[in-house]
Amino acid sequence: MKEQDLLDLGFERNDVSAEESGHVRFYYYTYNITNELCLISSDDGEAKKEGWSVHFFDYDHIWFSNSEDLKTLICVIEKNTIK
Repeated sequence: MKEQDLLDLGFERNDVSAEESGHVRFYYYTYNITNELCLISSDDGEAKKEGWSVHFFDYDHIWFSNSEDLKTLICVIEKNTIK
């Protein structure tokens, strides 16, 4: 998956300074589906090596590396979210 795919899907960039991380500056993306459900990407360093991927925040057993699969997931969840 490419960085532009995340931007096209509405993900927001989160920058972390070297001071915050205690090591190096990096960034990653998030997408809040609901107040309780958030998708988070790999960081830019990992993405340079393996491409961008996304998983649910606090649950890292399911990873998405295909933008069409990710788009489908987001659409299905948002369509069926009780508001």
